[in-house]
Amino acid sequence: MSELLIQLTDVGKSYQQGATELEVLQQINLQIYRGESVAIVGQSGSGKSTLLSIIGLLENLGVGRYLLCGQDVTTLSGYQLSLLRNRHLGWVFQNFNLVPELTIAANVALPLRYNPNYQKKDYRALVDAKLAVVGLTDKAESYPGQLSGGQQQRVAIARALVTNPDILLCDEPTGNLDSTNSENIIKLLLELNQQGTTVLLVTHDPALAARCSRTIQISDGRISDVVPGTRLSAVRMSDVS
Repeated sequence: MSELLIQLTDVGKSYQQGATELEVLQQINLQIYRGESVAIVGQSGSGKSTLLSIIGLLENLGVGRYLLCGQDVTTLSGYQLSLLRNRHLGWVFQNFNLVPELTIAANVALPLRYNPNYQKKDYRALVDAKLAVVGLTDKAESYPGQLSGGQQQRVAIARALVTNPDILLCDEPTGNLDSTNSENIIKLLLELNQQGTTVLLVTHDPALAARCSRTIQISDGRISDVVPGTRLSAVRMSDVS
């Protein structure tokens, strides 16, 4: 049986807008196992990005329970959450979020600086290894502004992978790319998944979603449908309501 990495139970989230409480997520029950590739899809405002932010420990859930790699995150402090996020999660954003003043190597090394499990003397070897994974070893001393959008997103993926996280979280990873670069990023993410990386992403790209092992549809803050993708994984498919 595959290892359960993420378990959400009756999770809800709301925001206060003046005198009105806006309910963004309602009764989310979700399980994700090691080795899966899962796409979260839905219309703008459906709650999919909020759900990913909660899973990625960037936002607190309002109600319910969230276990990340077996640990209940509900009562943890901000500092404890940051340590847990750095240990277990790698983030890839639509806008790349690279630091323009730093070289590519320095950008990829950033998560290592906040993880006590890695020593500074080992940073460069770890960075070079991940740049090799994304095919950019020759760009280590370049700066983000010297790279194309597709190359910058590959750097962002290398940065997300450098601490060997349990889960790679991607928020619209092809949203700012043309069709050719989008396809290259899709292929890279699927190759990483085939090599054992657990991938969870939010996307508007139906081609990307269909090629994941599962697609989760969000409508009006609720999970409305779960659809197997074209490359159904051998891992256990969780029951989602």
